[in-house]
Amino acid sequence: MVTLIAGCATYRAPALQKSVWEDTSYILRNIQGEVRDLSLPEIWEILISNNANLTSLRSSVDITLSTPDLKSPLRCNGLVLYHKPKSLRIIGSKFATTLFDIISDGNKFWLYIPVENKVYTGTCNTSHKIEALGINIFPGDIVSLFNYQEHLSGEKPALETWPSYWLVHLLEMDKEYLRLKKNLSIDRINAEVFRCELFNADGSIRLQAIFSNYITHNGCRIPQRIDARWPEYSSTALGIAFSHITVNTEFNPKVFTPTIPKGAHVIDLD
Repeated sequence: MVTLIAGCATYRAPALQKSVWEDTSYILRNIQGEVRDLSLPEIWEILISNNANLTSLRSSVDITLSTPDLKSPLRCNGLVLYHKPKSLRIIGSKFATTLFDIISDGNKFWLYIPVENKVYTGTCNTSHKIEALGINIFPGDIVSLFNYQEHLSGEKPALETWPSYWLVHLLEMDKEYLRLKKNLSIDRINAEVFRCELFNADGSIRLQAIFSNYITHNGCRIPQRIDARWPEYSSTALGIAFSHITVNTEFNPKVFTPTIPKGAHVIDLD
C-alpha cells in the first residue's frame, strides 16, 4: 500500500495486484479447512488416489489463448474429450463455426483448421510454430495437464514444507549430475496440486500450470480451471475453464482417430 499526503488530505493508492504467475496465494485463501501434517509417502498416496479413478473426461470449455503475435487474446468455446493416459481431443468454435480441431495420442498430433482446409501434424514432444496463425502449440505439455499422475513417477522427490503448502521437487539423479525436472505445489488442506512447473535440461522453465476450483465427480477430483504458460515463448498462455463435466464414460475410439477432410492440405511440421 502506498500513502500519498497532499495538504490535509491523505490518499492511499491501492497496491498493485501481482499476476497469478507471481502470486498464487489467492488460490490458497479460497481453500477452507485444517492444515495437515503429512509425510511425502502420505501426500503421494492421496495424489495418486485422487487421480486413479479418472479414466475419461468430457467437458464443455471456454478457451483463452494469448501470444505475442496475436493483437488480442483469442477466445472461444468448445469441447474437450480425454481418455487416459494420453488420448486428447479439443474442438474450439466461435459463433457456431469450428476454429480448430486438434487430436493427440500422446506421440503424434493432428490440428485441423477448417477455414484454411489445412491439417498440421507432428510429434508431441516438442513445440511447433503454426505460421499461418502466428502461434506456438505444445501438444505433449497440453496432454500432461490432464494427467499429472505421470509427473509423480520416474524422479526422486524432495519435500519442502511451507505454512500453507508443500513444495515437491522432482529430481533426476545420477552419479555425475543432479537435475531439477519438475516442481509440484500442493495445498496442505486437501493435498491437491495447484501449481506445476516443468524444466528444460538447462534449468530454465518450460511450462508453468495452475489448477484451481477443484470439484468431485464420481470420486474423481477435477479442477474447473487450468491455466498454462510457456515463458520461453514470450509467455504464450492458455486458459481452459471447464463446465458440464462428465467422467468415466465410454468413448467410441473413432473420436480420437483423425480423419483428413477431402481436399485438405496436410503439412508435416517435423
